[in-house]
Amino acid sequence: MLFTTKTEYGLRAMVALAKSKDSEPLSLSEISKKEHISQSYLEHLFAKLKADDLIVSVRGANGGYKLARTPKQISMFDIVEALEGALAIFQCNSGGGRISTCVPGKCLTRKIWQEVQAKTVGTLRKFTLNDLI
Repeated sequence: MLFTTKTEYGLRAMVALAKSKDSEPLSLSEISKKEHISQSYLEHLFAKLKADDLIVSVRGANGGYKLARTPKQISMFDIVEALEGALAIFQCNSGGGRISTCVPGKCLTRKIWQEVQAKTVGTLRKFTLNDLI
């Protein structure tokens, strides 16, 4: 499994928000400069994070974005799922497995992949933004 730059850059941006002094909003341009991430790419990522209620936008002269919850309340799983979509390490775990390649009861490795999936999700749920700051 390979997480995309969505996760890498999204995590870096979320950590920047978590480290924001007194939870003050940060503008996309501030995060872009600080993290060396394209502002247009951040806009795309922040739309997903906002849609999943992980960040909020603040209007006004000192506006920008800030976390919607405390860093302790936002897990790595929350962020990965918001940016990448439903986490499925193997197609048979996605709920949309093709019958020709994954037949429940006949797949000899399904049990292993389900355990790998469960442990990965459990690990991502265990760690929060607070663990990164």
